[in-house]
Amino acid sequence: MMNNAFSDIFQIPTVLNRNKLSFCDANTKSLTEWISTLSIMQLGDTSKALFAALLELSELECSETLRFDLIQTLHPTVENILGSLEKNFFNQGVISSDRNEHIIELAMLLRCYFAAIYINIVRRSNDQLDHQKFSIFALSQKKNLHTARTLATFQALQQLTQLLYQQHMLYSEPVAGQWLIAHQLYDAAVTHKYHQINLEQAQGKSNSLNNIAQAYAQLILMDIFNTNQIRQSEIQALFQCSFDWAKMLQLLPKETDLTKYVVDTTKDHPPIYNKKQSSGFNPNIFISTYSLLDHITATLHKNAEYISKNEKIYLTPALKFHVQTILGSTAERRHERYEYSAQLHICFGLLTAHFYLSKAKNFSETLLLEHGYGLQSESKFLSTWDKKDASGNQESSIQRLSRENKAIYQVDILDISVNGYRIKWSGEAPKNLRTGEYILVKETSHGHWRGGVIRWLKQSTEKSLELGLEVLAQEIFPCAVRIQADRHISNYHPALILKNQNLDETKTTLILPGSQIFREQQAVHLRLGKEEIKVYLLTAQLITQSFVQFDFELLNEEEQPVLHKFIAQKNMDTNDQDLWEALK
Repeated sequence: MMNNAFSDIFQIPTVLNRNKLSFCDANTKSLTEWISTLSIMQLGDTSKALFAALLELSELECSETLRFDLIQTLHPTVENILGSLEKNFFNQGVISSDRNEHIIELAMLLRCYFAAIYINIVRRSNDQLDHQKFSIFALSQKKNLHTARTLATFQALQQLTQLLYQQHMLYSEPVAGQWLIAHQLYDAAVTHKYHQINLEQAQGKSNSLNNIAQAYAQLILMDIFNTNQIRQSEIQALFQCSFDWAKMLQLLPKETDLTKYVVDTTKDHPPIYNKKQSSGFNPNIFISTYSLLDHITATLHKNAEYISKNEKIYLTPALKFHVQTILGSTAERRHERYEYSAQLHICFGLLTAHFYLSKAKNFSETLLLEHGYGLQSESKFLSTWDKKDASGNQESSIQRLSRENKAIYQVDILDISVNGYRIKWSGEAPKNLRTGEYILVKETSHGHWRGGVIRWLKQSTEKSLELGLEVLAQEIFPCAVRIQADRHISNYHPALILKNQNLDETKTTLILPGSQIFREQQAVHLRLGKEEIKVYLLTAQLITQSFVQFDFELLNEEEQPVLHKFIAQKNMDTNDQDLWEALK
């Protein structure tokens, strides 16, 4: 992306070389009148005018308290324009069009320069308060400068959080110096003891944070949640919840038994997992996420108590699973990567996987129901199934499914590990190329399909993505599940049985649609060819917006031979198919 073009914005203070503003007088009344002449309907012209205004304001020779008053007057309008620009590229796919690239660059520039004005107010206010002697008659001036420094620090950290949020939504990297200045802002606030001053009244927002420490904690949370592993809608949800969760983070000057992450405020680096650090890394902020993990775990209970309306709206099972996994694990790579050059065949989605594993049969055909065929047309069934899909896509047609959803793509492998691949994706990305999506992969056109998931995604070079793929199973068998007693075709959902062999242990799990109708400790009917057995869903091993992977057990152990026979028959069919493909 274009982030490197902004590397100087946070590192080099702006030179004050402007005596007056060209568009209005340097007072809040005149600036308010100028703002009233702008039209949000003329987004391009207004964006250009605001960007020019920010540049002039940053270069104006004036007191820092006046500069703060002026930027606060401009603040709501800049946020409105940025919100309008971001709507053009948020949730618009992971590879942007040329038009969107220009909009992204403009939004990024506006956000960076907006933050930089607040940052420079803090820098100059700090300098004046440290070196300037104030007479007894200038005590109010000194007090106003203290207030401007405190509020500007808070606003700068909020803008840096918004910038990181924007970068996460684009799966891109931070600007050079972005983390360093954030650490320095908080470090200065702690040093001068204004990081805990209550600013709630000054903000006047219902979901606002109360002080600088919470604003810094929110920024840290947005990074800790490793948001290149989740979808844009989930990144948005995490951002909304982070206003509540920031208050649960503990930022301490010394290490404790609960220290999970650490920060070295002299480094341009996000927080890292607490372990034995390299000699050049000297942490001075120690972060505990225990209270937040405890709270998220509590929401998993039947009588969950949410702390805000935001949590009720945004905290889905997939998101709870993600946050719990991040905060409860060690954030370390389990397997080393190895260079590997080859091509990989890949297709996306649980229904697509079911289609290919069933030898290109539509889901309704695989059910082998003696009744129900005339009750509902295939197009109606697919439409019904699509509406239940967690993606929220309400459109469905056989034509779209056949052209895009059932497409098999070839991609370049960059490297491999024991259980996965890192691949490069160039050109246009299909709609279902998303983190957490179920996938099938194979290395040759006549090879054996393996099941997996897109673990992470990030912007690489221009019009190019890098994806991390994890292989979940070597052996996969298509089947179906239902909850209702009625064996009507529309009550069935596509499912997959995954079989993994680890040393002497064979582990069998179920992949079910991520439609939130399946949950732990639930009994479901598992359809295996023409037979059905009842199984009990145990622990969810993986939850994404696309699917859920469950451990399960049979309610009647005497039906175990039915499951074994089904898997053995599918294995035989697969081997025969592989042999046939090899002989072609």
